[in-house]
Amino acid sequence: MEVQKRRYNIRSLIKFLQGVVFAIFIFAIIFIIYLMSIYHTRLTPFVNYAIVFDAGSSHTEMFVYYWPADKSNGLGTTSTVNELFVCQLNTIRYRDPIKGETTKLKAISDFEKNLDKLEDYFRPCLTEAIERIPANRYKFSPIFLGATAGMRLLNMRNVKAGRQILETIRDIFSRSPFQFVVARQVRILTGIEEAIDGWITTNVLLEKITHRHAKKKIQPKNELDADMIGVLDLGGASTQVTFTYNKTINNEPVPDKFSANISLFGNTYNPYAHSYLCWGKNEGLKRHRARLLTAAINTNPNIFSNSASPSIDDPCFVPGFNQTLPLTQIFSSPCTVNEKQKFINYINKAPLTFVGTGNYSQCRQLLINLFDTKRNDKKFNCSYKQEYCTFDHAFQPYIPSNIRFIGLSGYYYVFNSLAFGMSKTKNISLERYDFKDFPQEEFAQRLNNVCETEYSILYEQEQMNSSTEVYKRNLCFDATYIWLLLTYGIGFKGDDLKRLSVAQNLPSGKVGWTLGYMINQTNYIPAEYRERIITKKSFVGWLISSLIIATIALIFLLFTSYLFCRRKQLIKTTTINNKDELPQINEQDAT
Repeated sequence: MEVQKRRYNIRSLIKFLQGVVFAIFIFAIIFIIYLMSIYHTRLTPFVNYAIVFDAGSSHTEMFVYYWPADKSNGLGTTSTVNELFVCQLNTIRYRDPIKGETTKLKAISDFEKNLDKLEDYFRPCLTEAIERIPANRYKFSPIFLGATAGMRLLNMRNVKAGRQILETIRDIFSRSPFQFVVARQVRILTGIEEAIDGWITTNVLLEKITHRHAKKKIQPKNELDADMIGVLDLGGASTQVTFTYNKTINNEPVPDKFSANISLFGNTYNPYAHSYLCWGKNEGLKRHRARLLTAAINTNPNIFSNSASPSIDDPCFVPGFNQTLPLTQIFSSPCTVNEKQKFINYINKAPLTFVGTGNYSQCRQLLINLFDTKRNDKKFNCSYKQEYCTFDHAFQPYIPSNIRFIGLSGYYYVFNSLAFGMSKTKNISLERYDFKDFPQEEFAQRLNNVCETEYSILYEQEQMNSSTEVYKRNLCFDATYIWLLLTYGIGFKGDDLKRLSVAQNLPSGKVGWTLGYMINQTNYIPAEYRERIITKKSFVGWLISSLIIATIALIFLLFTSYLFCRRKQLIKTTTINNKDELPQINEQDAT
């Protein structure tokens, strides 16, 4: 009896241990599955942010971009960058307490004598960036400023002033919570950088560059990629031209300084690019007025002596519109330095009034003469063959006949004002215009109208107000200038214009150079990878431990199960044998 009780207790203990070990085995298996799951789980990458200021010659804008920190949507080198928001820096109005004059500080180059006002200029947009970028990403978010032609001109005129402006901005950025580590984050861009970055921006927004990457299209070296968009950018102080071109026997080899080598998303591009400094819209107007003054002095050398308020007729302004300004406003720019020498004795004389006479044909001829300045001056010799030599003696290959072009900035703003009075405008988007939708005859008629209509009538016709008048009153000059820049300067002829559009925004973002600049910068910003939930070392250690435990548990369960089965079989066999060995009792024995 005692033996049976002891055996029963042993069996109960073993069954209990089997239950515990089975639970351990199941837990080990579940833990192994969990380990595999968390080790192979890909965490959503951190988001990187960057701030880029476009410091132009007439205004400054702040762009905030973002992209996955591990560059997972690029090729691990360049990343696809997206626009988060844009902030326009407001004009600072400063009243000089001594002179009693109010000065408008619109671009950073205007702060030459008011460096202390720069912090007020940047503060509102920097505050918005601080509010909209997550605080835990501040130290990973670089801040950049690229100054374009306005600062290039200031640097030509006053290197010290340009340096002081940049140093002041660097100081402001270094005191912000964002990542500012090297002085090059605030600098003046070269003309070709501005041109190339604008070209990258446009083709990325139109998914031309990523389209090539996605399809892994192999591009023969001499093949023209008809998908790529040529880009024309017109600012206040300069204009840029960028496009891909045919590298054939018939085309003159492009000099290195007019070509760029760009690597993006695993592809290499070599577009033609050039920036014409001093040929922006505002500088073009100064040069035009300087030439008018030269002609007036040649005709009447005593123009300033004979009148307390001298005036000059300007056919590029509508009748009834007059503008009075000091000569320093015309001759303070390096773009008019040649004419300035002739008027050095008149700079501080009475201000000059330009009287609008509104004659389109005369205006057109005056601007053609302006574009021919170097062509007609024997002191200048072009270094290239005549058919490749532009109005400013730069090199330009033939405009390809099978790619489209988009005009940015000034091209868009001027054409948007022109399109206001044209028939096709009702049925198209105001964010983008295609020249093919506007017959050249209607365009010519519109140019004539905005030049020769009396100003009081034009004011009502163009629905001007206090905020738009400053732009629309110059429409005669602006429109004639960009039309001649396109057709006479750059060389768009006939059907070429049908492949030209102008745009301010595209569905995927605002056009300009900043996005292209930021995409290039991601080449130099290292990828940031999130650590796995569990390290490889820990994963291997825990996995081996769990496998050992599961294996031991399984062996224990199998072994004890085997012993139980064997014992049951042994008991069954013993019982049968015992029955066979029992003695048989007959009737006689019983009696």
